[in-house]
Formats: sequence, structure tokens, C-alpha cells
Amino acid sequence: MASVPELATSKRPDFLSLGAHPAIDFANTLLPPPGADVEFLKNWQDVTDWLKASDLSDGQNLEISKSEISEALETVRHLRRTWKNTLEEIMTGHGVPPQFIKQLNHFFAIETFSEALCMKGKRSFHLCRSRSLLRGKDLALAILARSIAEFLITAEFKYLRHCANTDSCSIIFYDTTKNHRRQWCSNSMCGNRYKVAEFRRRQRTHARAQR
Repeated sequence: MASVPELATSKRPDFLSLGAHPAIDFANTLLPPPGADVEFLKNWQDVTDWLKASDLSDGQNLEISKSEISEALETVRHLRRTWKNTLEEIMTGHGVPPQFIKQLNHFFAIETFSEALCMKGKRSFHLCRSRSLLRGKDLALAILARSIAEFLITAEFKYLRHCANTDSCSIIFYDTTKNHRRQWCSNSMCGNRYKVAEFRRRQRTHARAQR
């Protein structure tokens, strides 16, 4: 995986999957300062590629015309922006703003699908959901809204974290470790960088003490 400095210089780095949930990874598709200052969703193809990489879509029916690209991309980024702001509200103890819930419900209101009772074996039943009839931008927003809603329904908000490397990382993650003591977005990125910095700090302190 690329380091934070490498992310800043790459044309378009690989998508990050450090949030422990697709909804959190969506928020991390923008890493503003003090992070690497990287925009992962530079165009509509990036949006469709990210949805496929996150296993939220197989990519079908997400195509849009050239004239729609600018508006569609801005709408997805706007959802991401309000979602990131909502995560900050949650982590500071303010909860989910009603306006954000209203925004998600708007995307659900335009969703179109049907359900049917299906059998699995001779005695097991489950509901089968049809493919959404939405296309393009509306489909992408419905997929993202559902992922965010599923996170809000199932998550314990006290386990939402910022990476402990607040000097140069802006990644958010959901701590699913057994003891809930995760500090870093990634041990191979910020965790190791912190250990190296601490080692060098101790060396300097020891050298000054020997003078």
C-alpha cells in the first residue's frame, strides 16, 4: 500500500480500504490537509470504479452522458462532504443532524425496486430484491445512501476514530478490533511512521542526556 507522501504524488493512487466499512471508505475518498491532500474521485469513471472496488456495485447502469458528468460528480462529492461533516458531528458527540437524514431519505424516495418471496431448498424462505430501475447518477447516490444508512443502523458510534497521526493524516476508521484499541489508519503507514519518530526522539533525548 502506498504511503501518505506517495499518495500525494501519484496520478491516481489505489483506493484505500482502511475504514472497516464501505461508508467510511467513501468518506476517505477525499484526504484533505493535514492528510495527503488527495481527491480519489476526480471523474465519473473514478466513482464507478470505486463502487465496484468496494463491492457495492457491479458497474451496470452507472453510465452517464458527457453533459451530465459535471453535475453528477458534484452531487456525489456533495453527499461525501455532508457525510464527512456528519461523521465529525458524531465523533464530537453531537449525533446525526436531521438535515442529513432528510438528505438520505430523499435518495431512498426515488429508489425503485420490487421484492418477492423466494424459496431456498424446500423449507427455507427469503425475500428476493429485484435490480434497481435507477440509472447513472441516481443509482450511484442510492447505492451510497444505502451503504451510509446501513452503517448508521449497525455501528456503535463510540468506535469511530481519527487516525492518531493527526499531524499528517486525516483518515477516519471504524474500530472493529476485539479490544477496540486501534489507533492508526494502518500500521504499515502511520503506525510505523510514529514508531520511527518516537525511536528517533528517544535517541535525541538520550544523546542530550549524555552530554
